[in-house]
This record gives sequence, structure tokens and C-alpha cells, in this order.
Amino acid sequence: MEGESKFHNKMKNLIKISIILTFLLSVSEIGFSQIKGQMASTGKIKHTYTKMMIRTAPKLTLEFSGYYNYGIFELSANDNGDFAADEYIKGQNFGVRQGIGGNFVVKIPLHEKGNLRLNISGLFSRFSSKFNKITDSQKEAGYVNYNVFSGGIGIENNFTPSHKFKTLAGISLIGSVITGNAYLPSSENTIDAKIIPAFRLGLSVFSGLEYLLYNNLGLNFGYRFTHANLWLKKSETSDNPNEIYLNDKRVSPRIPYSGWKQFAFGSFYAGFNIYFGISEKTYVVRKF
Repeated sequence: MEGESKFHNKMKNLIKISIILTFLLSVSEIGFSQIKGQMASTGKIKHTYTKMMIRTAPKLTLEFSGYYNYGIFELSANDNGDFAADEYIKGQNFGVRQGIGGNFVVKIPLHEKGNLRLNISGLFSRFSSKFNKITDSQKEAGYVNYNVFSGGIGIENNFTPSHKFKTLAGISLIGSVITGNAYLPSSENTIDAKIIPAFRLGLSVFSGLEYLLYNNLGLNFGYRFTHANLWLKKSETSDNPNEIYLNDKRVSPRIPYSGWKQFAFGSFYAGFNIYFGISEKTYVVRKF
């Protein structure tokens, strides 16, 4: 009886194993039949492919932009466009508020990745006590104009140098020559004077973005804050009544036009970029 029981158990195990093997063979046969049918209909297994494009950072960038400038601190006089000659003579402000300008920047990457770039720039800005006199020399009711010629060198971090949208931020040390003219009508003594060119050092910080249209051309937009006379402020009196100095430092005893004045302004800018050295390579990647 004991031998017969063992025989029955072995038979049951064999039957179970046979059932499992039969099931596995059936599943594998179905899968093989599907692959075989697919290969028979197409000659090969179908795969899905995708294209991946890799773009390098530019090896050199030339930027050209136009500016709308608005004064800050003592460069923010004349909110309503009216020139206050007495405030200007007392040295309370520069007598202007708004202006326009432009710049060019040469951007040189400092390593292969291209996000850290050396900036060498040239800027021009013109301010007027009345915005409608920026390009008008007509002498009405008094006004002051300034021309600012600046050169700068700085560092820029481009966060996405190989993308179509390139976001950036940076800072530059700038040297500026500030000149201009002042017309102050009076019943007693009308002053029509030249503002003697003055050299000042300052800083400029900026942020913005570039948009790549083609591999050699793009657009730029951004904002820049410039403090043109952080260092080398000076005030003095001219021997020529038709010439005055910038007089941006407070001195004692007080002299006309002098006072602690900051030649600082913000700028919204837009323009275009020319790129050199951008290359593209397309890879075909199999997804399945």
C-alpha cells in the first residue's frame, strides 16, 4: 500500500509538470508566431526612431542694441518735462530725466561649454531735460543735454548657451566721458554754456535673453542698470563763463552747479546678435 501511494504521488507530480511545460510551450509558440508573422509581412521587426539634434555654443557673439533710458536718483529730475533752472544751478540734480542710446558688445566664451563669456562693450547715451529735445537744438525756456560715451569690460553668465533661448546676467566695469550743454535764459544774464567733458568710472549690471533665429542670427532683449560716476567725482569752477564742469561732488564753500549727484539710469534694450561658430549635429536614436 505504501509503495502504491508513492507511485500515485509521483504520477501526480509528473502530471503537474507536464501541464506547466505544455502551458509555457504554448505561450512561447504564440509569441514566436507573432514575431514570425511580423517578419514575414515586413521582412524585419518594426522599430521606432527619433531624431536628437545637438547644438554647440557660439564661439563669438556680436550684439547690437537700442536703448530707452530713464534717470534714477539725481538723474531723475523733471517728472513732467519742465526744466527747473534754479534746482540745476543749486546742484540739486542734473536737470534731466529721459534719454535714448545704443551699444555694441563683443562676447567671447572663456571655455568650451560657453556659458561664461568675456564682454567688451561700447555704449552711447543722450539725455535731455525734455524728451522731445533729444534731437532738437531749439532753445526754448532752458534745457540741459548730456552725451555719454562709455566703454566697458565685464563678465556674463549665459545659463543656456547651446539653446535657442539663452538667458543671461552679468556685470561690467565702465569708463565714461560725459559732456553736453546747458541753456539757461534769464532777464539779467542768459547762460549758453558747454559742459566740459568729464571722465568717470562706474558699474553696469544687466540681465536679459537671446533668441536664436538662425545659427548666425538672433534677437536680444533685456534690462541694464548703469551707475556711471561711482568714482572720480569732482567739482570746480571754470574761468570761461561759457563753460561749466559736470560738478557732481559736494564741495565747501559751495560753487554753482555743484552737489553730490549720481549719474545713474536704467535702460530697456532690444536688438540683434550675430553669431559665429555654431554647429549642429543630428543623431538618430532607436526608441524600440
